[in-house]
Amino acid sequence: MSSTLPEGSQQTAQSVAATLAMLGLVIFAWGGNYTWIKIALRDVGPWTFNAARYCGAASVIGVVLVLHGGPHTALPVRGERWGLAVIGLLPGAVLTVLITVSLLWIESTRTILLIYTNPVWTLLLSRMLLGERLTPFNVTGVVVGLAGIILLTNPWALPWQASTLPGIVAAVAGSIAWALGSVLYRRRRWRSTFWQQVFWQLAASGCVTAIAAVLLERDVMVTLTPPLLLIVLYNVLIPTALAFWCWSQALTRVSPSIASQALLLSPVFGVAQSHFVLGEPLHAAMLASAAAVLVGTALTFVRAPSGRGEAGR
Repeated sequence: MSSTLPEGSQQTAQSVAATLAMLGLVIFAWGGNYTWIKIALRDVGPWTFNAARYCGAASVIGVVLVLHGGPHTALPVRGERWGLAVIGLLPGAVLTVLITVSLLWIESTRTILLIYTNPVWTLLLSRMLLGERLTPFNVTGVVVGLAGIILLTNPWALPWQASTLPGIVAAVAGSIAWALGSVLYRRRRWRSTFWQQVFWQLAASGCVTAIAAVLLERDVMVTLTPPLLLIVLYNVLIPTALAFWCWSQALTRVSPSIASQALLLSPVFGVAQSHFVLGEPLHAAMLASAAAVLVGTALTFVRAPSGRGEAGR
């Protein structure tokens, strides 16, 4: 008896494996990047750092596109440029701005907790804008996953006061902006290639963060140390250029609610990496948090709606 899977089953298994690999790279790149950014900010201001990563990534992708197919190949299809710019700004510059504002008012732990309420907003916006059906599996998955983030951040130990309201509002607004960008991206079929989309989205965020850097950090000294240069180069290539491409690819294969649920592993991975790189304490709650997030993610993949294909490849 042959043990070979039917062709359709093989294709499905390969598609699921590819999707998980892309989400895994995003989790690794974005979750682990908190550690490297924390090191980089010893030598550079946050706006200058983000301007360098977004502008650098857009420049690298733009040059490769031009060299590969000529100047016209770098730009998205006409009629898609404004939409892609807005969608790129929401999880890029807008989220970056709101996280920075939030950190001025509240602790980073609380900011992480509020930013990663993202699956809730994604699920609601997917229902409103995409007509995605709410099932017991995806609702339970979101609840279990958020319980894992609560275990990780321990919000009861934090001082919740009226004076922290601006930071709370900024973090929640950032989470909603991130969710809205994912849902709007999924809402239409794009004709531009994935690399054209990523180039344009990063260029839009690069322009905004560069203006912010000039206005807000003109007097902040930048110390060009080897660690800073290496971290900027790494950020340009992996957490920005490659991870944004993988995120766009994943959003064409699974619904935004499923993709955002998987990203709950990002802060868990980030805490673990900070323990090994920076020597930050690692508690048993982190393991329980990771287990809860994994269970929640698995639940959202049960009877998950199929992707809409790979439009714009």
